[in-house]
Amino acid sequence: MAGTGAEDVREAVVRAAIPLLGEFDTLTTARIAGAARVDEAELLAVFADKEAVLRACVTAVTARVAAAMDVDGAVRELESVSVAQPLVARLVEVLGILDDYYRRVRADLGAFEREVITGTVEVPDGSLPSRQDLRVISDLVEVRQAVTRLLEPEAARLRLPAEALAEAFLSLSRVGSRTPAEDREPVPAAQVVDLFLHGALAQSGGDGVHSG
Repeated sequence: MAGTGAEDVREAVVRAAIPLLGEFDTLTTARIAGAARVDEAELLAVFADKEAVLRACVTAVTARVAAAMDVDGAVRELESVSVAQPLVARLVEVLGILDDYYRRVRADLGAFEREVITGTVEVPDGSLPSRQDLRVISDLVEVRQAVTRLLEPEAARLRLPAEALAEAFLSLSRVGSRTPAEDREPVPAAQVVDLFLHGALAQSGGDGVHSG
């Protein structure tokens, strides 16, 4: 790969090394260079050793996953849900936004997996993304705050503080969305909201449950 610039070598090496990470203990710089179709000397002119290659791969994967899991758009949508509509409609809209988010994440991560297999991963410039919070969206403070805002108009009717109920709703919301790690059909949003607002028991009267 004579005449190739350092940045091109870096990208080629990282792109070729990502699929080989499972073999890292036995991996050599010569093997990585061969997979990247560069001379080992070219690789070592850019990376000090295979550990440096590993760090670059981790940065690339982290950046790609962080981009796939970016919540900014979903948070803006949650913050724009109107409190003028009935509570049920507000909460159903929240579940729709979360489900759309998870669908996008699944699609993006699926595309990333295909890029790894085909050796076409886009390699970032080497810096980590500014946002590296890879928790699920329902665990994020800004999401809980957005749902709290939607519950607060009903404060007089709520049995617990709006923030506590927002956290409970977001925990329950996971059954209404298929997260990237799950392969099941979600419970319809209207049923999730009904369960949250009215509980698990049918309204038959004699359920044998006592508060005292």
